Amino acid sequence: MHEGTPPIVVGVEPTDAGRLAVVWAADEAARRRLPLRLVHTLDWPTGAGRKLGTNANRQTWSERFRNAGTRTLDEARALVAARHPALVTDTALLDGAPISVLPGQARGAAMIVVGSRRLSAATELLATGSIATAVTAHAGCPVVVVREPEHTSADPRTIVVGVDGSRRSEPAVAYAFDEASRRGATIVAVHVRQPSTGLMAGLHTGEERREGRIRLAETLAGWSEKYPDVPVQREVVVGHPVKVLAGAGEHALEVVVGTRGHGGFMGMLLGSVSQGLIHHARCPLVIVPASGDENAPTRD
Repeated sequence: MHEGTPPIVVGVEPTDAGRLAVVWAADEAARRRLPLRLVHTLDWPTGAGRKLGTNANRQTWSERFRNAGTRTLDEARALVAARHPALVTDTALLDGAPISVLPGQARGAAMIVVGSRRLSAATELLATGSIATAVTAHAGCPVVVVREPEHTSADPRTIVVGVDGSRRSEPAVAYAFDEASRRGATIVAVHVRQPSTGLMAGLHTGEERREGRIRLAETLAGWSEKYPDVPVQREVVVGHPVKVLAGAGEHALEVVVGTRGHGGFMGMLLGSVSQGLIHHARCPLVIVPASGDENAPTRD
């Protein structure tokens, strides 16, 4: 691992979702010329203990449990090596549940990547959703949730960014433009207004759209000059933010959102939007912290 170079960290698990996350993280590390760290956690069953006991059966079980974790990391490393032979990669086998271990791995990282399995809503909330939420709450770097593959065959390739009109969405916009420039993609900047209700709803909708266009223009000002190679599409949509952004990402490389934003989302915390997208995004989801983002990726 290069001394002082922030790695891309990916949580590794022996599932299709885990392998998808490893592939995405490896590709991104290669694009950014950053090292990759593969992390697998040993979530010991209650009462099992993490140290080898004197009981022979328990000792055998513990050894097999740890060996299985090592094999998981070895398989992930082989997958990365086959895809990117020159990529600098290291591994970490750590004791503890993912929800408690992975947030700590975000410290000093360029970004952290987790997979997202398709489970029932209740089960998923207690599994990957809670892991991603916990990591996001503590990370000072972008958190990527890989639920589905990126849509590389779409023409043009697009990166969707949610723009809420506040300064707190600026790091997400910065990330999206940087990524679009690296990948030759078009930015689709989406501002969502929740629909008005009542007898005057129709009139209010027109006002909401005009306000949305103003907020988009203010937030995006200067970015096209900084990234003249990146085409930009602007969309103001009246609807629910999670539904709108998930739909916009149906054919995208990724959806990018910030955290804790207000404004165009009419009082909804963008944190709740990002949590909704963890379960409904149709491509990789990138959650960019509004502050403490000193490790956010920058251009070479």
